[in-house]
Amino acid sequence: MRRDVFAAVVAVVVAAVVVAWSSGFLRERADLSDAGDGGALPTPNGGRPTTSDVDQPPGSDGGDDRVAYYDTVVDALPDQEAFTVLVVAGATREEVAQALGVDLAAPVDVDDVWDDDETTGWASIDIAGGVLAVEPTGYGDPALDTLRALSAEGRAAAVLRTNIQAHERFGAARDGELLFDDDEFMYVEDPSIVPAEIRPLFDLVWDDLESDGPIDLDGPNPTAVALAMSEVVTGVVVRGDDLAEVGEAQHFKAPSLVYGQSLED
Repeated sequence: MRRDVFAAVVAVVVAAVVVAWSSGFLRERADLSDAGDGGALPTPNGGRPTTSDVDQPPGSDGGDDRVAYYDTVVDALPDQEAFTVLVVAGATREEVAQALGVDLAAPVDVDDVWDDDETTGWASIDIAGGVLAVEPTGYGDPALDTLRALSAEGRAAAVLRTNIQAHERFGAARDGELLFDDDEFMYVEDPSIVPAEIRPLFDLVWDDLESDGPIDLDGPNPTAVALAMSEVVTGVVVRGDDLAEVGEAQHFKAPSLVYGQSLED
């Protein structure tokens, strides 16, 4: 009797193994194990992870978890007090450079961009889903028409900037239309102008200047919040490695102080 039971159990196990193998499950696991502990499986997009491959911020619902993720990413910025970060979904580096007026035949040393008020330098790299570009002074951020142009033809773009005057800009556009832009986005008088898709994030750092309530000095990092809002608008996840890489990339000459002029037009 015991032998009969044992034989029946063995038959069930064998049958399960046969089914799993034929379905490809075990073959897939075997392929993964062949890669070894340090092996890397092939990835699309020339070896660069796609957006879905990148570690997503936990709880990507526009809340605290997403900001916590970008709070660690911000540490990769070469300078925490002055910078412009531009994210464009669906574009090429050449398209971004052309829109920004970058002269790809005129490389500049990042340490020299402060010497001329009228010019600055931009560096850009391809990342999963689009292009990441940085400018090191916080005064070379794109004009409003440029932001619209960067988002045209089904693309999306977002810019975040801080400068030595502590002006924190956030701007975003999609399909050639401006969604939101403010030179000091945390202090907008009417928060109802903020798009619903980024409003939960915006509310984390909004400072109502007409309120008599206490100022929250321990609130979220505005740059982390701006990066999180950029992801919501563009769908592009920025990694710390991306910011580190673009910070080391070659910078090229481009016009400066164009954003302020566009506000005056």
